[in-house]
Amino acid sequence: MGVEEQRTEKKRPGFRFWFSCRLLQGFGLLLCAAILGRSLYLQVVDHAKWKEMHIGQAQSVVDIPVYRGKIVDRRGLDLALSLKSPSLFADGALVQDPKTTAARLVPIVGEAADKIEQKLRQNKRFIRLRRGLSMEEAQQVAGLKLPGIGMTSEWRRFYPFRHSGGHVIGFVGVDGVGLEGVEKAYDGLLRQSVRSTTALRDGGRRKIWLRETPPPLPQERYGLQLALDGYLQSVSEEALQKAIEQHQAAAGQAILMDAQTFEVLALAVWPGFDPNHYSSHQPAEWRNRAIADAFEPGSSFKTFLMAAVLDAKSAKPEDRIFCENGRIQVATHTIRDVHPHGWLTVAEVLKVSSNIGALKLADALGAERFYRYLDQFGFGKKTGVDLPGEISGTLRPLASWRPIDLAVTAFGQGVTVTGLQLASAVAAIANGGLMKTPRVAKAVLDAEGRVVKVFGHEEGRRVLSAATAAKLRELMRGVVEPGGTGTRAALAQYTTAGKTGTAQFVEPGTRRYSLDKYTSVFVGFAPVTHPRLVLAVVIHEPQPEHYGGVVAAPVFRDVMEKALPYLGVLPDKKLEDQPPTVRMVSASPEEATAEGVPMTSAEDDTVMIPDVRGLSLKAAVAVLKDSGLSVLPQGRGRVVRQHPGAGTSARKGAAVTIELEEVL
Repeated sequence: MGVEEQRTEKKRPGFRFWFSCRLLQGFGLLLCAAILGRSLYLQVVDHAKWKEMHIGQAQSVVDIPVYRGKIVDRRGLDLALSLKSPSLFADGALVQDPKTTAARLVPIVGEAADKIEQKLRQNKRFIRLRRGLSMEEAQQVAGLKLPGIGMTSEWRRFYPFRHSGGHVIGFVGVDGVGLEGVEKAYDGLLRQSVRSTTALRDGGRRKIWLRETPPPLPQERYGLQLALDGYLQSVSEEALQKAIEQHQAAAGQAILMDAQTFEVLALAVWPGFDPNHYSSHQPAEWRNRAIADAFEPGSSFKTFLMAAVLDAKSAKPEDRIFCENGRIQVATHTIRDVHPHGWLTVAEVLKVSSNIGALKLADALGAERFYRYLDQFGFGKKTGVDLPGEISGTLRPLASWRPIDLAVTAFGQGVTVTGLQLASAVAAIANGGLMKTPRVAKAVLDAEGRVVKVFGHEEGRRVLSAATAAKLRELMRGVVEPGGTGTRAALAQYTTAGKTGTAQFVEPGTRRYSLDKYTSVFVGFAPVTHPRLVLAVVIHEPQPEHYGGVVAAPVFRDVMEKALPYLGVLPDKKLEDQPPTVRMVSASPEEATAEGVPMTSAEDDTVMIPDVRGLSLKAAVAVLKDSGLSVLPQGRGRVVRQHPGAGTSARKGAAVTIELEEVL
């Protein structure tokens, strides 16, 4: 082999090495470029995806407990609030012995063992067994130590006053949705909504709370303040129930309103129900009869006939009408008065409640004008109150009226109203002729109880001139004075006005008037000089007495005697007009117009001690001093006892000791 060949042979291994290095270098560059490209793709193109995965591994979403807002009365007392309540659940993957577990849970769940076992055999991580456990039941579950059985906390609704105000407040279902009353009307405001935040978590998926970001606390939704007053609600319910039990009635209602603002201060319905246990009552018992039941108002409707007559100037209070000695024929119908009358003034027609006088006034007024005034008062239409389930009542179109319809509508037959319609219409007379929309809610509150929105009071629309309303108030005052049909509604220290009504009950099946079922009505206001409160009382099917002046009027008196002093309304009767003792003359229903006549004491310096229990110190002092008595107060809060007792006689200037306590 030559020298040249040897050189060539020696160079070949160096070339191979060089080539291999270059090849590896090129491959490395390609690999680096691929890694760089992939990194760039992950960091730029897929950035959102990987960031979300990172957050998902390091953070978790946490639901903030939010519970339904409170409902309070006008003084701030809780009417409805949310409480934390244990709930029982099972983890199907961890339950070891469904049959034995079910048998041990029967007393707590309250279901058959086979049904519980069927639930436990479901392949679910969360199986709800029962809501709303008591603390004792929760302790029992904890003591059983059953695998796969656990408890969680939920918010449930609680109504501290139980039956009181149940028809107004209403209730919520197990899912937290309002089903009746204010709870339903303002469900969107009160109902809890889902809120969430984020929290860090460790490798064991446990939440980590830093000092600067503590765990979120439960939050309360907006609350609601009602115009309703808890004390006045209780007073109204007690007086209504007393009358219903006394007269063996089927049902009743009492609506107490502010005459100037149309705020509903109390709305009592009997029979009542406990919203804490609404499912144990029949749905018919949930119904708010004051807005959902219509009835014929009877002679209480003569009030609005008189309003139309006076405003249209078709007759004057002193005009005289011949009342046919108690009997008149209209077409094929015979109209009668309870007591026969000859000549009566227009004012006396209302005072003694003459049907014949009313139909003659209606005939002189004319159907068209009468209908127009009834429409202005809102009959045949909903009041617009902020409660669900209101009906409109019935006022047939004028075009369908027959001659007899004008006559019977004049004394409250052939037309139906609700209790709230009746109260609202009389409130328009009491406040000078302005009709407004009745309201139950007063203001919206934040979680701390601060007012964030007040429901404004509307100006109202005029349905009567102020002069007509003033005249009508005086005519209605005569109804409760001696000789009127509503003497049992008269108040000892306040001027009073109102109208009685007694209507035959219409049988639902036959649509005919019952021969032994009636509706008793009294609606009125006080004081007459400056009307503050309006109260409508309706009692259905009382037995055996059924006249409104006998059955319903005493409820008005019982409520007003406590409500007016409680609100700080000063008596407007002069001392000489307030008899020291009152004797209620026993009378049959036919003689009801003669009862309640005040009997004057022989001693001019003797006064009757009024009942001031339940009043504030300021109101009690005002009432007693106005009666000519001095006061010795003891304690703070409201009057719970007094000595001497109410109704006893004492000399003017005598001291009355009143004991006061804080009432929760």
